[in-house]
Amino acid sequence: MDVSVIIPVYNTEKYLNACVDSILLQADVSLEIILVDDGSTDASPIICDDYAQKHENIHVLHIQNSGPATAKNEGLKLAKGNYIALTDSDDRMEPLMLNKMVSAGYEYDADIVCCNYKQIDEQGNVSHLNSTNQQYVLNHEEGLIHFFSKDKIYSQCWTKLYKRQMLTDNHIENDSGLRTDEDFIFNIRAFVHAKTTVIVDEPLYEYTHRENSLAHAYFKSHIYQYIDNRIQRVKVTQNAVKNESDTIKHWSTVHIIMYHNELLGKVALFPEYYADPRIKEILRFIKRNKSILNQHYALCGFSKIGKMLITYLPSCLYMKYRKSKV
Repeated sequence: MDVSVIIPVYNTEKYLNACVDSILLQADVSLEIILVDDGSTDASPIICDDYAQKHENIHVLHIQNSGPATAKNEGLKLAKGNYIALTDSDDRMEPLMLNKMVSAGYEYDADIVCCNYKQIDEQGNVSHLNSTNQQYVLNHEEGLIHFFSKDKIYSQCWTKLYKRQMLTDNHIENDSGLRTDEDFIFNIRAFVHAKTTVIVDEPLYEYTHRENSLAHAYFKSHIYQYIDNRIQRVKVTQNAVKNESDTIKHWSTVHIIMYHNELLGKVALFPEYYADPRIKEILRFIKRNKSILNQHYALCGFSKIGKMLITYLPSCLYMKYRKSKV
């Protein structure tokens, strides 16, 4: 079997049929679909069971609500395909997505195969149309650099296929219970073991941007845990690259600053956290790596003024400045 497509499902009855149907329509590839219902309270469990009754290659698991990381791990236990796809239940695949990616994976014996995506909001507006429509074959170091710099490789799992044997041999799985940042943590563990990565730089995946999705809504009601999750992400990154080249370590720091900046933008909505020791340490980390920030400030999401202010302003004053920018 070519691919096991694992889909964690939580209250996406509005989108689930389109998602599953797009996978069933994949051309010239053998696959199984593993639907993991993560304690949904809408009609999603019924939809999952209905698909399993009609299709021999669709399997369903019903678990207590535990978050997408745990749901994906449960699916990984059942997967039998040569490659693993981890797909969101409110998104869709283009008809040739898996065929093109699997073909590239087999041709180059790739541990990870990546594609590009297009983003569609709930009003039907399309964005993120930046594909080169080229194919790239990367060695271990090149794959990590592209991943950290977000150069045609993105943090999400849903634009990738993973060789199942690589995941199994290296005991790669998600951190159970994690509700944010699980994709990046999974990916860094995969990429440090990937000898060959292939990029099929075409928009083969259709990502649905929903303002009220689990990922977008979580930080507003769980900001304390959200900060902890981001810090865990940094720890995983630093541990993963400790035996890598100085070049990879450099780009891992760029990536950390990039996502520290994103986190600071979210924390700016919560003045009570401006003096939080974790936020102060994040700001100190960026200041300690001022030379890297100066080289890559635009990639990390800073303006010229912003990168100067974060370097020289006291923590609370800088956070007040960020609040004024939100």
